[in-house]
Amino acid sequence: MATRDFLQQQLSSHAQDTAGSLSHDLATSLSRNDLVLAEVQLSSVFDRGYYQKIILFDVYGKKLVSKELPLKVDNVPLPFSSLLPLQTPPGEAFISEGWRQLGKIVVVNQPTFAYQFLWDSFKQQAGLMLLMYSLVFFLTMWLLKIILRPLSLIEHTALDIQNKRFNQILELPNSREFRRVVSAMNSMSSKISEMLSAETSKAEAFRAEAYTDKVTGLDNRKAFDLRLNALLQEDGGFSSGYLIVLEFDGLKEFNHEHGYQEGDQLLADVIKIALSCSELQIGISGRIGGTAFGFVGFDVLSNVIDSEFKALQRKLIGFIEHFSAKNLSFNLGCVHFSAGQTRGELFAKVDLALETARQNGRNVAINFNLADENKIAEGSSGWRALIQSALSEKRWALFTQPVFNLTAQDIFQHEIFSRLIDQQGNFISAALFLPMAMRHQLMTDIDKAVISLVIDQMNSLGYMEANVAVNVSAQSIESESFREWLGEKLVSSQDAGSRLSFELSEFGCGKNMPSTMSFIALLRSYGVLVGFDHFGLAPDSLDLLRKVVPNYIKLDSGLVDAALESEQAQLHLRSVILLANALDVKVIAQNVESAKIKDWLINERIIFGQGYFLAPLARM
Repeated sequence: MATRDFLQQQLSSHAQDTAGSLSHDLATSLSRNDLVLAEVQLSSVFDRGYYQKIILFDVYGKKLVSKELPLKVDNVPLPFSSLLPLQTPPGEAFISEGWRQLGKIVVVNQPTFAYQFLWDSFKQQAGLMLLMYSLVFFLTMWLLKIILRPLSLIEHTALDIQNKRFNQILELPNSREFRRVVSAMNSMSSKISEMLSAETSKAEAFRAEAYTDKVTGLDNRKAFDLRLNALLQEDGGFSSGYLIVLEFDGLKEFNHEHGYQEGDQLLADVIKIALSCSELQIGISGRIGGTAFGFVGFDVLSNVIDSEFKALQRKLIGFIEHFSAKNLSFNLGCVHFSAGQTRGELFAKVDLALETARQNGRNVAINFNLADENKIAEGSSGWRALIQSALSEKRWALFTQPVFNLTAQDIFQHEIFSRLIDQQGNFISAALFLPMAMRHQLMTDIDKAVISLVIDQMNSLGYMEANVAVNVSAQSIESESFREWLGEKLVSSQDAGSRLSFELSEFGCGKNMPSTMSFIALLRSYGVLVGFDHFGLAPDSLDLLRKVVPNYIKLDSGLVDAALESEQAQLHLRSVILLANALDVKVIAQNVESAKIKDWLINERIIFGQGYFLAPLARM
């Protein structure tokens, strides 16, 4: 406003000065009554473009000469000139000769340049104000961030606690009030974490009591059998495997001669030697007898097993030669097997290998294969062709089995089971085709086909309101391209995705934890639930539960069967349930096959169950 007033005063002063100057020049022409000269004098000033009007009046007010231009405002926005109009006061001067008055001159300035100056001043001031405002804004935000940082830390810690992560706020604020709140939050997080750690330690202690050999720290015979049976029964858990059994002769005499403590140390050292064979990728190891130890691995090439088996024999011979005990020796038996075979078949063959080794002398190793390699290769090729044709022709059938709330009897979830349909229209169970799919790296394609079919069925079957669970293989979890595909699929099927659960096997998760964590993070970003299948048998299962905190776990049936027979196993199972409840993780029992098991589960406060006693498989 001050600039506008100043410009208006300048316009008025300039118009008055011009009028005064012209009055002296026009006095001569008007005294001679020479209007032509007067017009020339006015034009020479008017044509410069600085004036809107110049009018010459005689003494009676009559216009003698008039020069006018329309109001002109260049290079200035019209809304600006309308919002801040400039007044252009006229400048007037009387024309006289001596005491005789000849006329009057009126001059009105053209405000173009004044508007341009006003517009430029406005832009400069507005830019400066905007700069100052931005500076003040960012400075204020920075100060607020510093002041409110404790609140942000408290918020993140509260969200971590909600997600069962109990972190501490290391940066204590200077404000006394905030410091108290942060200290209280740290104390609460610490106490909850300590409580869960105590429950975890208690559960691990019960597991060690029920399933761990005290001398070697390996699984005892019960745990070894449970884990091996679970993996043999798991669809798509592996394509091939091996079982190595190490048995000592003369250990009793060694203990008598050197003492039991020395004998126990010998066994511990032998276990270290066996587990140091990293190429074997041992997944299960246990003491299966007083002097016998079993080692199981999966999906290792046959030539690698043969080479490492011979290397293990050499290492053990070198180790035993350090002792003076003449009667101490060992026998090694190894048997290769494929999915679909039973534990009884494996041990019958490995017992034959051990006996053969014993009959052939001291420190002998015998390696058996359960099937002819040519037949395996021929059958494998046929399975690959069948699976690939099913993928290209979309020959898949889906079956569901509900998971019930055992007390309320309502459905909590539907688990999906896939069946391959051959060219004759026969259903082939997953236990038959998944091992070969694993061998030929086809699991990712199968998972894509099944998930797509499940989502299509969910969209068409609007009545299915309960959650739908789909199993995902370890190959898919480790595949980056599969994760990208799944993300796009969940985006395009948002409604179905919110009702999906993906189940990961406890065994598969342990193979590649970084990929597992990345896959679970992807699922949670889309609101998909996560469950662990066949849970509770691995030594690190409780650690996995604390790290990941799934939405639910499905207890391995062997864990429940063992709890029905053993008080120690029952204490371990109860501790697992207690820890899961503390983490707000739902517990589901599998293979509920009788009213007795159902009643026992309810009595143990296991709310959810699944099995043929509750409901059989049904075509989706």
